[in-house]
Amino acid sequence: AHRRRTRRTEYMRLALVIALVALLCAPTPIVAPPPSTPAPSPAVNCVWSAYTCGACSLSCGTGTQTCTRTKTTQEINGGSCSGTASKTQDCNAQACAPPSCPDVSSPTGYLKVTTKLTMKATATGSDTDAAFKAKVKTAIAVGGDTCEDDVTIDAFAKSSNSAVVDATVRYPVDATAASREAAIHRAVALMTKAMYMPNWVLPEQAHDASNTGAATPDLASNVTQVTCPAAKTYAEAAASVTAKDYAGARAALNHIALCNYQTGSSALGTSSMADVCNLLGFSNRKLSNPDVKLSELYYKRSLQIDVNHVAANGYLGELYVQTNKPALAREVLDDLKAMCPPPAGCDSLTYLRDAMAAAKMEEGAHVRKLNWDQCFNLACSPLNLEKGDKIEFKYSASHDVVKVADKSAFDACASGTTVGSASQGATGFVLDLNTVGTEYYVCGQSNHCSNGQKIEVKVHERTYAAPPSSGGSAPCYSASCDSPAPAKAGAAIAKPAGAALLATLAAALAL
Repeated sequence: AHRRRTRRTEYMRLALVIALVALLCAPTPIVAPPPSTPAPSPAVNCVWSAYTCGACSLSCGTGTQTCTRTKTTQEINGGSCSGTASKTQDCNAQACAPPSCPDVSSPTGYLKVTTKLTMKATATGSDTDAAFKAKVKTAIAVGGDTCEDDVTIDAFAKSSNSAVVDATVRYPVDATAASREAAIHRAVALMTKAMYMPNWVLPEQAHDASNTGAATPDLASNVTQVTCPAAKTYAEAAASVTAKDYAGARAALNHIALCNYQTGSSALGTSSMADVCNLLGFSNRKLSNPDVKLSELYYKRSLQIDVNHVAANGYLGELYVQTNKPALAREVLDDLKAMCPPPAGCDSLTYLRDAMAAAKMEEGAHVRKLNWDQCFNLACSPLNLEKGDKIEFKYSASHDVVKVADKSAFDACASGTTVGSASQGATGFVLDLNTVGTEYYVCGQSNHCSNGQKIEVKVHERTYAAPPSSGGSAPCYSASCDSPAPAKAGAAIAKPAGAALLATLAAALAL
């Protein structure tokens, strides 16, 4: 009986061994391999058609026009495509002929503006004095929006250093309010150009950044009935803007500006000339027949007075959107981002972004330019930016940019990691801000950090969605916009581990 039980046990062990061996040796299910990758096709770059340009915004005096083109060949297989589907360019750069004389058949008097324009001696070029004076007379008539008959060249003097022109422009006025408003409107524009942007009333050959001008109004109130102070206050003019009475607002603001040029800042009340010019720009832009050139003039004058005038910057940016000048709109946008840092921002920044989005103008990444040499005494700190923005540090060879660990290290001027070497400052070290949070940077040279050459950078989440690009997707604000790795094809099917089967076999043999 004992021998029979022993043989039965041996048979059972043998059967179990055979079963386990059969399981181990069973063929593994074959997974279909991923499809073979065909040889890559050659990259094909895009091909653009020639540009087709639309109408020029002006018939003379340098207008703008939009030109578009289409892809005749799409980029494929990793090919590239440089360039854009549209561009804005200058057109009709030839000088305009002076306008016709104002339609005032029986003037009762003239509102006069006397000007003095000082240029480089080389402004005359090869012209004779008479020929140059004729060109200046035409340019003043065009810039003053009147005919040459109403422009008189009173004097012309030329030395080895300069050429100086004295001129008088007269604007006829009759008994009607309309003629007075028209004369004031033209006179204010002429004086603004002559005093602050004299190139606008000079022939192109004389244009130079060093040119200067002066202008004085002669109201001749006894015959023109143009008097100061202005009939309406700045607050009343602003109320007209709010009520969308842009023609009425422009008339009131022109009168305030004229009296300011006549009597000084006392004519402004509690407002500033920057505010007056800003709303003059806005009113001219919002007319049923907008005067975008005058609008640009007054916005720029407002910013000459106050470079940080937020509203004037915002409206100037909107004007560039309206006139399809995306590069200039982006420049203004960058200025506004500096004036209205996150997280608060400002309405002017939001409105400009809305306008650009509606016009399908991409913002692009914001690069804050920083003169690191001028950042002592914490002059540049803190700096608030958004994720995806960049900082361009420019500095001399006696400085560098070092990232320190935290606020304590920042306060103590502890050592850290050099991210911008001394040799990178001349061309500019660009720092990408791709992580929300606060980062700390110091200059590691000498005692510069202890003298306050350091900056706390606060990186906020982007508060405004980027407008769609022409391709329908938002532009990338980050320095690295990597796509997630694609899933691999042909993943293997799981099978029992061989070690576990061998352990089971060992246990069976131990029975």
